[in-house]
Amino acid sequence: MKNVELTQSELRALEERRSSLGAIDCSIEQKNRLITGIRDYKQVEYGMSQYGLYQVLSVKGNSSLPVELTGTFTDPRQITRIVDSLITEGKLIESK
Repeated sequence: MKNVELTQSELRALEERRSSLGAIDCSIEQKNRLITGIRDYKQVEYGMSQYGLYQVLSVKGNSSLPVELTGTFTDPRQITRIVDSLITEGKLIESK
């Protein structure tokens, strides 16, 4: 790899981008603090928000959530069913 020289405007734009990404990370952390009763089911952490909806927080061993586990759920059984089906399909790996 060779070194790339950035202009002042490019450096400023890069710093603004890093700043906005940091603000997003901070916002996500604050939002996750409002989630209570965090539980773990087959390496999938989920909890209940202040509005009574369940949300998947993370999947251990994966950097991102599968599309099927994004959003909110009204019952934790929905999450466990989806996790079981993802394991059956081979999209998630169950720990032993």
